[in-house]
Amino acid sequence: MTRTCRIVHLIPRDGVGGVETAAKSIGSLQDGALRFEVDYLFKSESASKFQNALDPVVMISQAVRRSREEVDILIVSLWRAYFVGAVFKLLRPRSKLVVFLHSSKHVHWLDVLCTRWAASLADEAWADCQATLTGRLTRPPLKVRIISFLTRRFDAPPPRAVEPTFIFWGRLAPGKGLERAVRIFASIREKRRSARFVIIGPDRGSEASLKTLVASLGLKDAVVFRGAATHDEIAGLARNASFYLQTSEQEGMAMSVVEAMQLGLAPIVTPVGEIGSYCREGYNSVIVDSDRDAVATVLELLDSDGRYQRLRANAVATWEGRRLYRDSVLDACRDLLDDHARSVKELC
Repeated sequence: MTRTCRIVHLIPRDGVGGVETAAKSIGSLQDGALRFEVDYLFKSESASKFQNALDPVVMISQAVRRSREEVDILIVSLWRAYFVGAVFKLLRPRSKLVVFLHSSKHVHWLDVLCTRWAASLADEAWADCQATLTGRLTRPPLKVRIISFLTRRFDAPPPRAVEPTFIFWGRLAPGKGLERAVRIFASIREKRRSARFVIIGPDRGSEASLKTLVASLGLKDAVVFRGAATHDEIAGLARNASFYLQTSEQEGMAMSVVEAMQLGLAPIVTPVGEIGSYCREGYNSVIVDSDRDAVATVLELLDSDGRYQRLRANAVATWEGRRLYRDSVLDACRDLLDDHARSVKELC
């Protein structure tokens, strides 16, 4: 009888970011001999509770507790989980440890230390793209993998005439560069007074400053903050937009951009992280190097529906037939377990 292998993907806490959304696209499932589950270091959303994550005693106790459980593969995402994963591996060396990286840049010095420590002990490192691996690991484990971050397939609505309607979804955080996006939108609205910009996502430190900027630019009637939304709600709102506007300072795979392209939006994006590998200026996107040039290109697209429709169609086609995140992760787990089984057999 084949033994069931338990795989746990450990994340600091539940949320609406790309990491959490991707993990929940698998959730808890039994797939043949694999039992996969998502777990969180901290169940509470309260700030005071989550601050305990900075306490090494609390984090070590988390690792000790998990080392007493039957876990064949522990996948860890984000720096707090990296710390727990490293301690877990020291306490349970026969279990497999996977460090899963999601952004091309470290957040702070603690992230640097925890990432490098966990990677030095890990059996494999996974990432959402090559740019993340290159940017985060100076000495990667013996084996690295790129994991697809296409979490679900979206059907693009039928083509509609281009309009000066813009949308963004994601965390309202400093790294998303939304102030730059708002200024680009303001320049477009000077020429297209009917322009509208819908910003969707939870506040992670930038909402107040963004609203102040919007007010100072006289855009209160043109920019709407919708807060957090479900995938279905986002897809519904995207049907009323022509462009997806995101000027991030750093990214990994940039899941929102991938989703937007599938939904038939023309992306206006900075070529950070992996975005530059799948977004091509003038073919399926508008690349923001110079704000002035990007504004000029968008205005040209607004004046040429045929050119816009070709760019939109190319954006949709970019993701047709790509593998889903769920399949990519489960196949990687099977390969890791198969590699281990072969190594044990060779030793015997």
